[in-house]
Amino acid sequence: MRADRLLSLVLLLQARSGASAPELAERLEVSVRTVLRDVAALSAAGIPVYTERGRSGGIRLLDTYRSGVAHLSQAEGAGLAVGQRRLAADLGLGDALDMAIEKIASAGGRALRSGVEQGRARVMVDVDPWHRSGEAVPLLPALHDAVIQGRRVELDYRDSESRDRRVTTDPLGLVAKAGVWYLVTADSALFRVSRIRDLTVRLEPAVRPDGLDLATTWAQLRERVEVRPRDLAVTISVRPEALGRVQRILGITGAGPVLHARFDGVAHAVGSLLGFGAQVEVLAPPEVRAGLAAAARSVISLYQPGA
Repeated sequence: MRADRLLSLVLLLQARSGASAPELAERLEVSVRTVLRDVAALSAAGIPVYTERGRSGGIRLLDTYRSGVAHLSQAEGAGLAVGQRRLAADLGLGDALDMAIEKIASAGGRALRSGVEQGRARVMVDVDPWHRSGEAVPLLPALHDAVIQGRRVELDYRDSESRDRRVTTDPLGLVAKAGVWYLVTADSALFRVSRIRDLTVRLEPAVRPDGLDLATTWAQLRERVEVRPRDLAVTISVRPEALGRVQRILGITGAGPVLHARFDGVAHAVGSLLGFGAQVEVLAPPEVRAGLAAAARSVISLYQPGA
């Protein structure tokens, strides 16, 4: 339809200042003559479009002109940057993302709206791993505001060993990894947002070293975690019916029933293997067998009558 084409032409001119008539004709899949007629129609309708001659000329909109349909708010832009509905909702931007998509779909005409509707109906992105829903992150929107404003923050933080500490730090950015939110700081530290118990946003600006960016810092942190050596080798015997599940959860391969896995230490091995119950037997080393036996006795004593 011509109305859709005229709106698409306005959006193209906003995105590409000084585009030539042949370039626009190719993008819109019409003739150059049709583009020139559409430009004349836009001008007659009061849209500030004009043509400049010369080598660096082309068809232009006044720099001050913005289409009301495509004009997105700051929150809507932030929602688009996140992209995924559940993660945007964690940041308090779920409605803003929906509105941004609605504006863009409306500006693009029937074809774009149809594509958005079909995509939503037929493609879904679930960012959470199996057997685990998203973590509660009530402080994430306030933390996101502090990151965007470039403010220093104080955190009441409980680490993985259940130790509480007060930390003053300079945020670099936020990362969502497999549905889990992390705060990355300017000194390359990593904080799991769900473990932040309280947050104070300071008035002074966060200090960000020159040349430091979130993508590079996150890649370094991720490599540090993923390449961390697991020094404890454990040999296990697995029952046939549990072989696939054990391989999948522990990330190991082998024909079975005897498999070899590596862990960070005895506590890591015991915690990882205890949930398999009698489907997995540790053959070596002895300290892991002893750790599992002690853990099993603790569970039995907890559920014995009169305990």
